[in-house]
Amino acid sequence: MAKKKKSTRSKFFAKIGTQGWRDSGYDTFTYDSPALRRWVASQLTAKGSEILSIGCGAGELEHELAALGHAVIGLDLSPAMLQRARRKGLGQLVAADAGRLPFDAARFDAVVIIESIGYLVLEAVFQESRRVLRKRGRLLITTYGEPVDAHASYRKWRMDEVATRLVAAGFKIERQRYLAVRKAGVEDAASEDRAGLLYLLARPSDRSGR
Repeated sequence: MAKKKKSTRSKFFAKIGTQGWRDSGYDTFTYDSPALRRWVASQLTAKGSEILSIGCGAGELEHELAALGHAVIGLDLSPAMLQRARRKGLGQLVAADAGRLPFDAARFDAVVIIESIGYLVLEAVFQESRRVLRKRGRLLITTYGEPVDAHASYRKWRMDEVATRLVAAGFKIERQRYLAVRKAGVEDAASEDRAGLLYLLARPSDRSGR
């Protein structure tokens, strides 16, 4: 069953990489909303940061971050998606498993996982994200809320489930929000069950848990 789901997912991303989101029957908030791309960028206040984007896909957000002067590495398992991101002008792209990141410890100022954690094994990805983050680094996550019609292989996590796994991996959560995304802007949703995206910002905790 797991192998079949993985094969279906690979074909799904290969189609998107070849044809684009528009003809896939799905899209992402990051693709569809320039306002969300700007909003995510605004959460990363330090200019010129070294950023790892896990599950970078076609690279819409990464292109925006690079244009703002950040040094961005996009990581994805799909060769077709990486090729599409490369056509957007992104030069630093890596094909690798998010649970086994091919980077030295304390390499990045920020790790972003935007709309992709539903395809990942959270425990492994969060542990690896903590390893490659610098002491004052930040992990920024968005994931789909219940109203979103996601691909069948995408697992929708509740906010408390993500938060529990972050703390177990050695993170301290700084911010949690339920978001409603529009093309013109990003605003707070009334509740988790009405949110298009769940948003979390976390940092590595020290040994005392502070």
